[in-house]
Amino acid sequence: MSESQASSSPPMLSAAQAPAEGAPAARPRPKGQQTKAHIVDVALHMATHHGLESLSIGGLAEATGMSKSGVFAHFGSREELQISVVREYHRRFRQEVFAPALQAPRGLPRLRAMFAHWMQRTTVELDSGCIYISGAVEFSARAGAVRQALMHSFGAWHDALRRAIEQAQAEGHLSAHADSHQVLFEIHGLILALHYDVRFLQRPESVPRAWTGFENILRRYGAGG
Repeated sequence: MSESQASSSPPMLSAAQAPAEGAPAARPRPKGQQTKAHIVDVALHMATHHGLESLSIGGLAEATGMSKSGVFAHFGSREELQISVVREYHRRFRQEVFAPALQAPRGLPRLRAMFAHWMQRTTVELDSGCIYISGAVEFSARAGAVRQALMHSFGAWHDALRRAIEQAQAEGHLSAHADSHQVLFEIHGLILALHYDVRFLQRPESVPRAWTGFENILRRYGAGG
């Protein structure tokens, strides 16, 4: 999840990129917010590789070079730290997967775009991990605020994907008689199988198989199919 370091000499802005004359400059975030964002970024990197349960106030203090009291002041508890990581993961997921897909026309083009961006993110996470998947394993039998945050975040994505399926039905791109929940179940199953096959069984050919599976789903539930 780490970002590449900027070069020592910042690039020149083109006329299109340069801010308009007289436009107010973007205000930097207060130092406290910057520090908290940095802690969450480090925690997210740790959680994607080792799970949410690997997070601790002491571990984050060591990883960030801060004191335990300094980290604690931003979150107040280990649970709140885990919830902040779940929310940040969801924010980035929306930004990378859902938001770009909204540029595509309603119906099948948008559904394809959502799956394409989901696959793009998934292929990156195959080298680390998916908090939605690892968190479901860690908190499947544990009630509490962290489990609720995970369910709410992934539920929001599932709802968006189901709406895209139903829009494709309304546009006549998919059969109106298809069960949108069943279509969603099968599409989600492709992502789960992909993680299992590549991360555990180490089968890189599973990526194109997932794409084939998606096209098979669309054909099976196609209008008139």
